[in-house]
Amino acid sequence: MKTRLFNIRKLKFPGLVAIQKSRFSRYMAILLAFLTLNVLQGCYYFKVNTYRDPTSSQVSTLDHQGKNFILHFNDRMLQLSNVELQGKELYGEISEIPRLQPRYIANPVKPNRYLKKSAYNQTYLLNEVHLHIDEYTDLGNNKISIPISSISKAEVYDKDTATTTGSWILAGLGVAAGAYMVLLIIVLIFKQSCPFIYIHDGDNYRFAGEIFSGAIQPGLERHDYLRLEGIQPIDGRYHLKVTNEVKEIQHINLMQLLIIDHPDNTQVINDKYGTTHSISAPAKPLTAVTVAGDDILSLVSDQDEQLYHFNGAATTSHTSDAVILSFEKPEKAITGKLLIRAKNSLWVENVFSGFHDKFGRMYNAFDRREEKRPGSELRELMLSQGFPLLVYILKNGEWVLSDFYEIAGPMAFKDDILAIDFSEMSDPVVQIKLEAGFMFWEIDYAALDFSENYNVSTTTVEVSEAIDEDQTNIAPMINSDDHLYYTQPVIGNEASLAFEVPALTGKARTVILHSKGYYKVLRDQKGKAEWKELRTFREPGRMQKFSKELYQQYLSFWKQAEK
Repeated sequence: MKTRLFNIRKLKFPGLVAIQKSRFSRYMAILLAFLTLNVLQGCYYFKVNTYRDPTSSQVSTLDHQGKNFILHFNDRMLQLSNVELQGKELYGEISEIPRLQPRYIANPVKPNRYLKKSAYNQTYLLNEVHLHIDEYTDLGNNKISIPISSISKAEVYDKDTATTTGSWILAGLGVAAGAYMVLLIIVLIFKQSCPFIYIHDGDNYRFAGEIFSGAIQPGLERHDYLRLEGIQPIDGRYHLKVTNEVKEIQHINLMQLLIIDHPDNTQVINDKYGTTHSISAPAKPLTAVTVAGDDILSLVSDQDEQLYHFNGAATTSHTSDAVILSFEKPEKAITGKLLIRAKNSLWVENVFSGFHDKFGRMYNAFDRREEKRPGSELRELMLSQGFPLLVYILKNGEWVLSDFYEIAGPMAFKDDILAIDFSEMSDPVVQIKLEAGFMFWEIDYAALDFSENYNVSTTTVEVSEAIDEDQTNIAPMINSDDHLYYTQPVIGNEASLAFEVPALTGKARTVILHSKGYYKVLRDQKGKAEWKELRTFREPGRMQKFSKELYQQYLSFWKQAEK
């Protein structure tokens, strides 16, 4: 691969992104972005997560995930199968590594490329754990035991979604993958978001997602339901943290857990209305086509983080983008549950920030006016500008709006669900359209479940302990939906929460964080307001058009940079 060096001083930046920060910060963002351009177009990547001196619990977790274990002992590499953990000893059978799986020594720091859609398929790498050991005991018949204390390092190979995404999002347009990586870095530097949630998985705190994304004014305050996958009890309690990590003020009204016990082999998800739905027979779509006519069935049929970025409209005159899904409907089915795994893009944050930049020093006055607007007006505005993910069904040849998914936030995928009414439809195949602004969303998976909801046991658990970074008890502010708020006004604010774990009443358990609140983005802006331009945003759909305009400006910049 050739590495191209760019002379920054020769480049011009006409509308690269609408980020009206200081000139130094903006140019430094671009410079940092160029320093990372070492990504190939249309490639797949994985990364190495390293655990030094791993604990028995960490090794047990990897075993339960069905990972393939590779041993590194002195200069030898062996496969370890039939792995079993007993106390502080790891048992298994060693064998030579199959010739069909030539070894790949991964770089522990940089993204690692692997081949997927070719005769030489390396997807087996995504399921490997490499254990570096100092000793083992030979038990005969190729069986060995390994003291956990002798494992100096465990390296887990996982998908590198960010790098792979950067490689693919613009490939269909013939644009170098590095261009999207530049975009990601620039947007991340100027990120604005909502409260971050971390859960304790038995060993460490890890990021779980965001809550009430898009609720940027008091009138947009709403309930949110976040499934906490992987949370594990510690001493009879579930532990989580809520943090403020960007420049905003977070107002949290309610935080409680919904503990749902249910049958095994069943998913449980709460929709935006708080209704609990069970998923036992999700059906994949028969077809999945974009507004531009591209077949993306392979991208949305499985939860594999191969994504559709709602960017198909780039080659059309449309300023919104859509995915049309078809499903086979049972003859007597009158309702279905539409399940998606999706999130908002980082790009949409750039678009929203670009709009706010146009107010200049008048932004705070605009923001104060928005605080007083009724929630119904604000929600209608968000819908008309394409921020939520709209759901349409085809009835008698016309698309009819059924419902919409709330804004999910850009930092983590969210499983979400909506009930769809098919009572007036007799066709054996139903069509559903998911529509949003150009590049506002990213979707990994969609399915339709026609099964009846199971009766499940739900226990609502209020917080038993809630302490902020100053050791202040904030539990009274978040244990009920009222007019008391726990406020996080500055970056670095965090609260640690603990919830008592009720006894298990089913074969499986799902834990959902039920929260309510809103947040305010803080911006320190200067300069004159662009009133003439701002008046155009009164038109429905103007934000979607603005997104595409920024995108075209960005592509022009990149083409100039490559010359």
